Amino acid sequence: MSRPLSIFWQLTLKDLIQFKHEYKDRVINTFLLFFTTVLVFAYFMPAVSIDYGSFIMIGAIASFGLFDIIGQVSALIADIEGDRAITFTLSFPMPSWMVFMQLAVRWALQSFLLVLILFPVGKLFLWTTFDLSDVHYGKLVAILITANLFFGSFALWLGSMIKKMGDLSHIFMRFINPLYMFGAYFYPWKDAFKLSPIIGYVTLINPMVYVMEGMRAAALGQQGYLNYWLCLGVLWIFIFACGSHAIQRLRRRLDCV
Repeated sequence: MSRPLSIFWQLTLKDLIQFKHEYKDRVINTFLLFFTTVLVFAYFMPAVSIDYGSFIMIGAIASFGLFDIIGQVSALIADIEGDRAITFTLSFPMPSWMVFMQLAVRWALQSFLLVLILFPVGKLFLWTTFDLSDVHYGKLVAILITANLFFGSFALWLGSMIKKMGDLSHIFMRFINPLYMFGAYFYPWKDAFKLSPIIGYVTLINPMVYVMEGMRAAALGQQGYLNYWLCLGVLWIFIFACGSHAIQRLRRRLDCV
C-alpha cells in the first residue's frame, strides 16, 4: 500500500474510533427523527380534513419561536463556556433570578417582534382564503405574548440542562423535533384524539399542543380546537415550571450567591 493510501486509511480508522464514542447518541437522534416523521405522516395526516392553507400559516407563525431557541441556547452556552459576560450582569444590584428571567424575556420579545410581521405577509399570500373576520385580536396578542414567553423560559431551561457546546447537536433531535411533530402543527388535536383517545391524552403533555391550538382558536375561531383559555393557562404553568427550574440550575452552575 502506498504511503498516501496508508495515511488515508489511518485517518479513516481514527475518525471511526472517535465516532464510536458518539455512535449511541447519534443512533438515538436518528431514530427519533425517523420515528416522529413516519408516525405523523403515516397515521395523523390521513385523518386531516381542513382548510390547510390558513391552518399551516398560523402554525408556522406559532412555531417560529421554537426553532429560534437553538440560537438562543447556543449563545448562552458559548458565553458560559467562554467569556462569561453574564457574570457581569449578575454583579448588578438585582436578584440573580431576575437576571436570568430578563434573559428569557429578552428572547421572548425578540421572537414576538419578528412574528408580528408574518400576519400581514400571510394575509397577502393567502388573500381571501384567510378570513380576518375570524380573528379575535385581543386573544391573538395574548396568546402570542404567552407563547413567546414560554419559548424564552424553555430556552433558558434547555440552556441550564446542556452541559457543553458539543451537546447542542442533541437539541433539535431530542427536544425541538418531537415537540414540533407531536405538537399539533400538521393536524388539529381533535384528529389525534379521534385516531386514539390514549394518543390524544398523551400528547397533552406537549406544550406545543397548547401553543398551536390556542393560536388557531384565536386566529381561526374556537370551533374545532382546544379551549383557548385552557391553552393560555397551561402555557403559563409551563412558563413558571421551566423558568423556576432553569433558574435553580443556573444559579448553582454559576455559583450565584
